[in-house]
Amino acid sequence: MECFTPKQHHFSLSELSKNTHISKSTVFRILKTLCEMNYLKYDSQNKKYYLGAKVLSLGFSVLQSMELRDIARPYIEKFSRECSKTVNLAILDKHEMVYIERVRVPGLRNFNISIGNRIPVWNTAVGKAVLAHLEEERLNEIIKELKELPECNISGKKLMKELDKVRKNGYAVNDQEYLRGVRAVAVPVFSPNEVTCAINIIVEPEEVSMIELRNIYAPKLIKLGKELSEALGFQPEFIRSRDQRATPSNIPPRRLSESVNGRMEM
Repeated sequence: MECFTPKQHHFSLSELSKNTHISKSTVFRILKTLCEMNYLKYDSQNKKYYLGAKVLSLGFSVLQSMELRDIARPYIEKFSRECSKTVNLAILDKHEMVYIERVRVPGLRNFNISIGNRIPVWNTAVGKAVLAHLEEERLNEIIKELKELPECNISGKKLMKELDKVRKNGYAVNDQEYLRGVRAVAVPVFSPNEVTCAINIIVEPEEVSMIELRNIYAPKLIKLGKELSEALGFQPEFIRSRDQRATPSNIPPRRLSESVNGRMEM
C-alpha cells in the first residue's frame, strides 16, 4: 500500500510486483485479500488497482507516516546498533499511538510489539512525549476524548503535571504504568510545523534501572530525536521566532494546566 501516492495512484499487478520486489503470485494473494477487505479496488477495464475508501479508516496520520518511515529507518537502525536495543517509532492517531516502524535486536525480548499495534497515549512514554508538545487546542481535544474512556484512570490535572515534566526534561518515561514488567523512555520528533511522532526503547526492569534509563539512554535518544527532526526539516530558529517555542531537547513547560484544570478533570 505504500506504493500508492497522490502522483501514482493506479498500479497493475506487474508494476506492484516490480516496485515491491515480491513475486507476482505472492503480490496477487495480498492484493486479493486487500480487495476483499475494501482497502483496495480493482479496475477490470485497465487491470489496475487503486486505494479503496476503507483506507481512510487507518487515519490520515497513518497514511502520512509512509514517507516518515523511509526517512527515519536509517537513523533508528544506527541507534539500535550503537545501543544494542530495539527501537520503535510511533505516531499519534486520535487518542492512541500507532507503531509504524521498529528495528529489533535479535535475542532481546520482543514485548509483543508489531508494526500497526496501537497503545494508549496517556500512560505510555511515546504517548506522553507527543502530548507534551501538541498545540494547546489539540491537546485539549484529546484530553476531552480521554475523559470519555472508562479505561483512562488519570485526571487531567495529573496528566498535565506529567507533561510539564516531559517538556522540562526533553523526554518521557514509563515505569510499568502501561504493562507490568515494561519500562520505556521516549523522545518527540518534530516536522517543520508540529510534533510528528516519538521514538522509544523498551526494556525490562531487571535489565535497566530507572536511573540508567534517565541518565544513559535518555540523552542518547534526545540526540537521535534532534537528528531526525532536522532530517524532517525542523528549524528551531524559525519555530522560536514564530511562537517562542524552544528546541526539542529543552522545551520549557507551558502552563496549560493553569487554563484547563477546571474543565479537564477526569
